[in-house]
Amino acid sequence: MRVHFLLGPAGSGKTWRCLEEIRAELKRAPDGPPLLLLAPKQATFQLERQLLESPDLAGYSRLQIVSFDRLANWLLETFATAPDLLDDEGRVMVLRALLAREQPALRVFRATARLPGFARQLSQLLREFQRHQLTPAKLARLAERVADHAPLRHKIHDLHHLLRAYHDWLAQDQIQDADQLLDVATAFLRDPENGMTSAVLRVPCCVSPPHATRNTKHAISGLWLDGFAEMTPQELDLLCAVLPFCRTATLAFCLDPQAGDER
Repeated sequence: MRVHFLLGPAGSGKTWRCLEEIRAELKRAPDGPPLLLLAPKQATFQLERQLLESPDLAGYSRLQIVSFDRLANWLLETFATAPDLLDDEGRVMVLRALLAREQPALRVFRATARLPGFARQLSQLLREFQRHQLTPAKLARLAERVADHAPLRHKIHDLHHLLRAYHDWLAQDQIQDADQLLDVATAFLRDPENGMTSAVLRVPCCVSPPHATRNTKHAISGLWLDGFAEMTPQELDLLCAVLPFCRTATLAFCLDPQAGDER
């Protein structure tokens, strides 16, 4: 695989360069292995319009313009069996039941566990935990590090207890939280046989031999990344996992020229 880095300040032409490379590849081979343009969710529609502004590109079928969430979905739907997912409302309902059950074991949140709106606030916090890969084990270690600060230790204890109870519920019911989708896709890419339960490897119909095998090496012809000011640990892990399956990749990052001068 080949990875190219485009580094420069905002407005230096990184997006233009990515779109020109994509147009050239689509004109060269309208059919073939998939191409991916990875961008923030709010920018995908604008990039689609910019790409099609060129009069000599009427449309395309090879390219997917995706956010990280849509990339994870696409990978699992294309190469494996996507898991059942629990959405935001479902998570709030489960947390309400867990709060009622676990209330006696809580130290800080015992009095507020049944208040209206608390389950939704807890759901938002657990979402951030999952996006930053903060597991119950990491929370337990963090609680040990603040042993001398009782209020903080008790708060972390409650969050650790509730997060562990939620993960146990997911495992028991064999369902995945929607915010774990990136982790599921990453695990599958790193170990297609054991990365997810009942994963059955499939290759998209547009991939012709020698790609149409159980080996997904270079199953993606090209990947471009653009528009991200920062990425979560989940997103970085998925990016690192998908790159080995790309024949080429172009990663565009905004670089502050003053910071470069300081170095």
